[in-house]
Amino acid sequence: MKLFRNFKNSLKRHLRFKGYSLKVKLLIIFIIISVLPIVFTQVISYKLSQYYLERKITSLSDVNLFYIKTNIETDLNNYKDTLYRIAADNDCLALETMFNDGDDFEKAASINKIRDYFGSYSYSRSQIRAITFVGKDGRNVYYDKGYQGINNRVWDTYSETSKTQTYSDILESNIPVILPTTPNNYIGQKPEYMFHIGLKVRNVSTKEDMGIIIMSFDEQVLSDICNVESEKLDKNKANMFSLIIDTNGKVISFENKKYIGTYISDYSNGKITTNNSVETLTQLISSVPTFTNRNISVNSTPISSVGWKVIHIVDKDNLFYEVNLLKYLTFATLIIIIIIVMIVIIIFSNKFYASVIIIVNGMNEVKNGNFNVKIKLNTEDELAFIGDEFNEMSSKIKSLVEDTKKQSNYIIEISNKKREAEIKAIVGQINPHFLYNTLDCINWMAINNEQYQISDMIGNLAQILRYGIVDINKEVSVYDEIQWLKKYIYLQQIRFNNSFLLDLDVDDNVLGCRVHKLILQPLVENSIIHGFKGYDNGRKLKVSINKFQNKFLVITVEDNGNGIKKNRLNEIVNNIRSENNEYKSIGIKNVYDRIKIYYGEDAKFEITSIEGEGSTITMIIPLIY
Repeated sequence: MKLFRNFKNSLKRHLRFKGYSLKVKLLIIFIIISVLPIVFTQVISYKLSQYYLERKITSLSDVNLFYIKTNIETDLNNYKDTLYRIAADNDCLALETMFNDGDDFEKAASINKIRDYFGSYSYSRSQIRAITFVGKDGRNVYYDKGYQGINNRVWDTYSETSKTQTYSDILESNIPVILPTTPNNYIGQKPEYMFHIGLKVRNVSTKEDMGIIIMSFDEQVLSDICNVESEKLDKNKANMFSLIIDTNGKVISFENKKYIGTYISDYSNGKITTNNSVETLTQLISSVPTFTNRNISVNSTPISSVGWKVIHIVDKDNLFYEVNLLKYLTFATLIIIIIIVMIVIIIFSNKFYASVIIIVNGMNEVKNGNFNVKIKLNTEDELAFIGDEFNEMSSKIKSLVEDTKKQSNYIIEISNKKREAEIKAIVGQINPHFLYNTLDCINWMAINNEQYQISDMIGNLAQILRYGIVDINKEVSVYDEIQWLKKYIYLQQIRFNNSFLLDLDVDDNVLGCRVHKLILQPLVENSIIHGFKGYDNGRKLKVSINKFQNKFLVITVEDNGNGIKKNRLNEIVNNIRSENNEYKSIGIKNVYDRIKIYYGEDAKFEITSIEGEGSTITMIIPLIY
């Protein structure tokens, strides 16, 4: 128990750095806060680089596989088209009929002619190596670009059993049949490898099967498609290749030709019963010299139309060579830097540590709100200068904090008073200069004298004045504002002998929205007084109120009056947005000032005009219910 307690106390002492010299503490701290994060960062960086590079390898393989598959399918389709043309060629059919059913002389004569036709077709595409026709009785005639001997290097390589099976498979199919790659021997030379496409030949007129045609191609055609970049590779490029197998795992095309025709056991769909050697993909890849004992990436894609699969192999060691080299160089550089920094820490730790602690303590005091702290250092180096500057800075911060508090309170008080004064001043400008009670007396006098139009005018004017006098800063509904506006415009129409008409376009959905009183009157008055000046009739005043983006209210006052000259319009816009309260267009400016006070920056105000055509004032304010 005592031993455990001693170990626990010793561990605590070590964790608190007690008993260690300053140099050791700084070295430990440096390792903890610098070396370990750097090492961790480098490891993570390497892993991420490896991860993203592997993704790029997969992407590169997918792209290569796509192009390989596309090119193979395109070439095979072209070969099939050529095969169909041969099978449908009437001249060839006639010769093949003679080859099958003619007398000995006709059969002999047809052979050379068939070869001539096959020769012309084979030279139509450079990839075609040989074309063979096998008749009903098993006899064959062929044309081979590279060999014109007696023996047929394509058909004669098959055993009798294979010939029977191949002939039957092609004859029973109505589409071209892809035949596996086979070795074809020159006399006394190494084998060449060819793959084949077979198609039955039928006389369309008699519906009689004539035999089969086999078109042969060098396996190198497939190899070139699969490894189109192989000849261009150098030590600075990726090391990769592709091979083709069928559904049974039989190798159709491979860089090491001796493995063509063998089977890959781990890519076979079933149990392999052939006598050919059976290899795993790893064994097959190892037969390529540049891929021996290498870390590889394998991707594949099927070519469903022919029952093949393309397997793409990439040498990951080759791709990761530069990454690994950079990793080793980085760690070597890191070790050198660590050693140098440790030496520097050991040399200068004793000299600066005490001063640093004093400065740090002073900073902590200021951070906690104690601006009276003063740093005193006994040195005359840069740290002493920092200490003096820190003392001056803390004094200035203290002074600024006190001034800011005072100014903040003062600004709040002034802002409130200014806002109140501005609103009162604007209200004073809008208040009427006579009492509605006097108008009420005049109204009754007009009624007694049967002046009913005058009575209506005075009654509307009295209601207008009541509306304007009571609670000028009060918010009212759009409906109330519109009702007041109708009374006001009625009076103006009487005044100007009905020289203009009112067109109200108000969305029913905004009638309940709230706006400040008398927000429209100055704008409407401006259009009537200035816009319609000099006109006796034919003028139109349109007032629109609608929603905008479900957040704003758009108010538009539009007239077809005199309009405003461009330079005069610029002057008006600049003046109403200025702080000068002596501008003579006080009505529009009051509206602008009021919406800025009420709604702040959410309010927008715009005037547009064309001289001789009219003016439009648009006001956008927040939508309030």
